[in-house]
Amino acid sequence: MGLAATLAVAMLAGLMILLVHHRRATAPSQVPSGGPDSADVAAVLAVLHRHASALLDRNSPIWAADLDQSAAAAGYAGRQRQVFANLAQVPLEVWRYVLIAPVTDSHVLAPAAARLGGQVVIVHVELQYALSKVDPAPTGKQLWLTGVRRGTDWKIAADDDAAAVGGPSWRGPWDFGQLLVRRGPHTLVLAHPAHRQDELVFAGLVETSVPVVTRVWGRNWNDQVAVLIPDTAQEFAAVTGDNADSHDLAAVAVADQVSADGTVLGARIVLNPANLARLDAAGRRLVVGHELSHIASRAVTSDQMPTWLIEGMADYVGNLDSGLPVADTAAELAAEVRAGKVPSALPSGADFTGGARLPQAYEKSWLACRLIADRVGPSGLVRFYRVVAQAAGADPATAVAIGLRQVLHTDVAAFTAAWRSYLIGQLR
Repeated sequence: MGLAATLAVAMLAGLMILLVHHRRATAPSQVPSGGPDSADVAAVLAVLHRHASALLDRNSPIWAADLDQSAAAAGYAGRQRQVFANLAQVPLEVWRYVLIAPVTDSHVLAPAAARLGGQVVIVHVELQYALSKVDPAPTGKQLWLTGVRRGTDWKIAADDDAAAVGGPSWRGPWDFGQLLVRRGPHTLVLAHPAHRQDELVFAGLVETSVPVVTRVWGRNWNDQVAVLIPDTAQEFAAVTGDNADSHDLAAVAVADQVSADGTVLGARIVLNPANLARLDAAGRRLVVGHELSHIASRAVTSDQMPTWLIEGMADYVGNLDSGLPVADTAAELAAEVRAGKVPSALPSGADFTGGARLPQAYEKSWLACRLIADRVGPSGLVRFYRVVAQAAGADPATAVAIGLRQVLHTDVAAFTAAWRSYLIGQLR
């Protein structure tokens, strides 16, 4: 069985790097019905500013003092005290709350006030945080936080009062338990105690993969990589921003956005150690190299590009230096080619939506990119990727043709014919 058969579902997760964008969720704050007094909103924001400073200063008493101590808020307060403890080893450069809008929907405010037994202000905020030496700038996550007046003071009492009407607060890895931190020359790995040994193994795997990615993509990417190792499927979904079944996923690369200057913000590799453990060394290296390549290429990648190029490029990087014969790596496609079933066209986007033939889609894509690199070198493959990415922004239908003409001095028909011949030569 080839690597693609084992890893196709895991590789499909690589598309997440395209899909997890910075979100402005539809929130109840957009429903005007007589909002809170501006002075009260300012008072709650002042508490949140103090709260953020307490975390950065590691001041547990102030952090705890900002939390409402009523019975109705006891669950939230207990979780937040645990969050403070869970973040003890995590190197934070930035942690702040920035107002997006106060919630003005009475259908949200009235139940919260009744439950807490006091005047409330609910603010839709962006938690902006940055991990030291990893994040070039803060990344933003959406929260809906409830402030309640207690006497002359305001306290933080909840983060889920708006959830039922469209304002679910983001959960970070620190919301799911104690975090252990391992720092390497290119990595910051965050894992829970159950994965103490995995943290060491996968930190080393990422460290050895970073130079391979840099060899192809050059140094113009942030090679300081944050790696998350969740404990549960619920945590995996929370930190990736996706609720799809993660049972078969080995890893996924995510990012929040690309800034105007091309800086990728919030880039993370999220690993599923149980599934990675089922792979051999070559398989694990392919997964990690594949996802790292998605991070390195994120600034120039768009979802208007053909999927075969995005995924084939990532597989090209992931397979470098594997030492495995091509026919072994692409065993499923090789079996078909040997039986005389040579594909007539490059994979379409529909070929990557799952199913029994997903391995062949990845193998075809990998070998298309490998052919390009054989002809014009790895740097030429990167140039082709960039040309297609730029052209796809104007017209996705002609982007590949433009890239082939500019970089390989050929057209789609001639390249497809050459690719079919390449498959026969490599796989028979």
